Amino acid sequence: MNEPATFDEDDWRDLTGPDKRALRIFSRVAIDFEPLAKASGVGQKSMDELIAKGLAIEGNRSLHGRTFKITNKGWLAVEWLEGRKTRAYPT
Repeated sequence: MNEPATFDEDDWRDLTGPDKRALRIFSRVAIDFEPLAKASGVGQKSMDELIAKGLAIEGNRSLHGRTFKITNKGWLAVEWLEGRKTRAYPT
């Protein structure tokens, strides 16, 4: 059985300014796997950091390069960025 994604104060403290910026920008363009080129202002290093923190995953390469998707935990982080402290993402 899949556990629900969670996000808490410790996760929030682990986010850097660039992490928050990358999440804000990428969340505006990425509903599914999208190439990084769609998120002007987000670099590969930022996406690698989000992946390391479990906030994004990498998909298959596309014609436009590597693709990424925000995870359920990443969407919770976006909720926190918008002022809604949701702690668990339903399965």
